[in-house]
Formats: sequence, C-alpha cells, structure tokens
Amino acid sequence: MHILIPMLIMLVVFPKVNKKLAIGLALLALVPDLDFFIDFTHRFLMHNIFFTTGLSLIIYFFTKDMKIFLMSLYYLTSHLILDLTVGAVALFYPLYQRLIEVTVSLNSKWILDLSIQTHPLMETSSYFSGKPSYFFTKVGVITLAFLVMMIIIKYRKSILKLN
Repeated sequence: MHILIPMLIMLVVFPKVNKKLAIGLALLALVPDLDFFIDFTHRFLMHNIFFTTGLSLIIYFFTKDMKIFLMSLYYLTSHLILDLTVGAVALFYPLYQRLIEVTVSLNSKWILDLSIQTHPLMETSSYFSGKPSYFFTKVGVITLAFLVMMIIIKYRKSILKLN
C-alpha cells in the first residue's frame, strides 16, 4: 500500500506529471521500512522527518531537479503518514525520542475525534495494528473508497466510452 496509495493520488491530482517518473519514484515509499532489518530500530530510525528530508536532499544534490526532489519528499513522507494510521512512528527522532501515535475517528454525531499519544521507543512492536493489512483498517477502507472515487471522477469520460 505504501507504493499504490501515494502513486494513485499523485497520478490523479497531477494528471500531467511524467508518469514514468511518478511510477519509478514511487519505489522510494518503501525505503523507510528498511529499518525493519536493523534490530530494534523499526519505526524510528528511518521513520522520521529528518530521514525523509535528508534522503530527498541527497536525491536533489545528485539530480538538481526540484520536481524530483518534491516527488521524492512526497513519497517518503507518505510512508510516514500511512504508518501513523496503523501504529506509532518516531516522527522527530533523534531530537524527540518517543513514538507518536495519531488516532482519528468520527462518531455517529459526525464529531471528529483526534487523539495524539506518545510511547517509549522500546515498545515499538506493541503499537502496531492487529489488522492483517492496511486495507482492513477503517482508515484503509475509507482511503481506498476515496481513491476509487477520485479515479472515477478523473476518468469518467473514458469509463463512459467503454459502455
């Protein structure tokens, strides 16, 4: 989902974007999960705004292309945002050495409830969603429905021609 959701949003919101570039750079959305392979660092070593900004700046240094810099920053940051929907992330590590968990819900009276909690870094794995996949969370279903609606609205003329 880290590749698919931000890539679809990019292609729908910016239909004139270079599609090969947008699809190729979408692979960057997986980079923060490389900290999974470093013991006890998952969700903080590479899941923070300093890593995403730093890697995007390195990419800019080599490409000298502001569009590529912004797209890489978008894809890397999207990973953090998506992970926040299913668990805690150390957004400001190493300056703030705690996990941040954001919970957003909408009750039956249409009142939005936003809750932000912090947790110690050592308890990272205990703050993951118990769901088997992002798609099976409330946010995942809503996000998927939103993306499908955006695609239908954007390509409605093409879809109607198929009938």
